[in-house]
Amino acid sequence: MAADFTTQEERIAFLRARGVEVELPGERRAGAHAPAPAAGPAFTFVCIPADTTVPVSVETAASATGSDVLPALLRPRFADDAAMDEATVARETAARMKGMLHSGGAASALKAPSAAAMAAQAAGGACEAYPLAQPSGENGGRGVRLYIDEVGALRARPRNARAEALAAAAGLAGLAIHGDAYVGRTERASPDRLGSGTLGGETNCSLGLAELAHDTEWVVAARRAHMRAAERTGLGADEHLASGDGGAFSWSQTDDEVEVRVRGAPTGKGASKRVTVAYGRGSSLTVSYDGAPPVVSIAPLFAPVLPDECAWTLDGGEVVVTMPKADARPWAALTLPGA
Repeated sequence: MAADFTTQEERIAFLRARGVEVELPGERRAGAHAPAPAAGPAFTFVCIPADTTVPVSVETAASATGSDVLPALLRPRFADDAAMDEATVARETAARMKGMLHSGGAASALKAPSAAAMAAQAAGGACEAYPLAQPSGENGGRGVRLYIDEVGALRARPRNARAEALAAAAGLAGLAIHGDAYVGRTERASPDRLGSGTLGGETNCSLGLAELAHDTEWVVAARRAHMRAAERTGLGADEHLASGDGGAFSWSQTDDEVEVRVRGAPTGKGASKRVTVAYGRGSSLTVSYDGAPPVVSIAPLFAPVLPDECAWTLDGGEVVVTMPKADARPWAALTLPGA
């Protein structure tokens, strides 16, 4: 005989009594900070809020032998059902798409995901474990990771200055970290304990607040390791940054500004009075000569610039435009893809 329910609460109670898992939206939000069930020994990790007025704090969780429990534990904290902005998604995914093409991906097979698709995939939370210090025999198999919202940039969450400063101190300058961040440590069984030449499975172990100081042993060692890796690859400071040539112009960038060189500029006395440059409130760039239609019109720019700080000059038949970035981070292109 079928059960007769008059309210939704009765239906849910009936299902739960029979082992059916039912998660309501309000419960998911309320349970976002619930501690993990007790399992292995307790360990501590650190929370770095994006809001600098909120203090950094230490939290405790239970470990599990052979695995890092923090990605699963923290994932619900990044859950968000809000819609994503299409322009933000296009901007943030452009660099990854470009990297896939450079790695041999077929352009015809690669298509940037829509904002709706990304929001649906990440609605329940997406936690990325970013290595600050890799485990090795030299450091006793201990690694330190930054746990962040994998789609924090797509959700336009605020930058986390304290987490970015920690990453820079560890030798990873230029990282853009959006939203709250967490720092945790893992430990792998050493080769001596295993009787082999490789590190064993990892387990979470404690990391304290004082260990976030930029002169602590693990931070200094990580910085040295990343410097050695950079020397091996032979990359200069700006060699990883995109640049290009658009025929009528070329462009390049540093971490905090973009330079566009427009060809065919007037020369001779009074040449500067024949040039008009506009920045469209920081979202575009147009350059024209003698009141004619623009020789260069770029809209929208990949990301906003600071129009009041932009400047241009003439150099050997070129207009050299310098545009400070509103957000000091690499651009994947000069123009926002798909706009």
